Amino acid sequence: MTLRIHCGSILEPQVDVVATVANTRLQASSGLAAVVAGAAGPALIRECRAIGFCPIGEVAVTSGGMLRAIYVIHIPTMDFEPWGRGASLADVATATRAALQRCKELGGRSIAFPLLGAGSVGLPRRAVAETMAQAASEYPGLEVVLCAFSPADQQAVAGLDPAAGPPGAL
Repeated sequence: MTLRIHCGSILEPQVDVVATVANTRLQASSGLAAVVAGAAGPALIRECRAIGFCPIGEVAVTSGGMLRAIYVIHIPTMDFEPWGRGASLADVATATRAALQRCKELGGRSIAFPLLGAGSVGLPRRAVAETMAQAASEYPGLEVVLCAFSPADQQAVAGLDPAAGPPGAL
């Protein structure tokens, strides 16, 4: 596994798969999900509607549409319903592993991730980065790109070492 940090948009790295946050109904109405859907085009939105639902901790796959990436893996980090729950760090670990496994199953060699749950859900950015790096270390042969868009994200990934062990060990 190669872990690379990219400071900027998740749409910039040349990867086979782009992972994006989602709600459980896969409706790309705001934030990063809307940015990815807008860039990918209407085919991605149609595919999300056809899938319809994906629980927190699991992943859904669509084509990359007009993106350079071949596939988009949608990772719900919050329930669609306003009273629903947001993802926990355990959910982030489970979903990261699920996305990495699907990437391998799809024949992908590289995948770009945002810091899952660090935005709207409000999970601690550094803990998210460490959790995702640890999960990524379990998938040799994949290039994993953690994308840090905001200054807060960039600070969270500063000095990240994927070989350092479990979260909290960095």
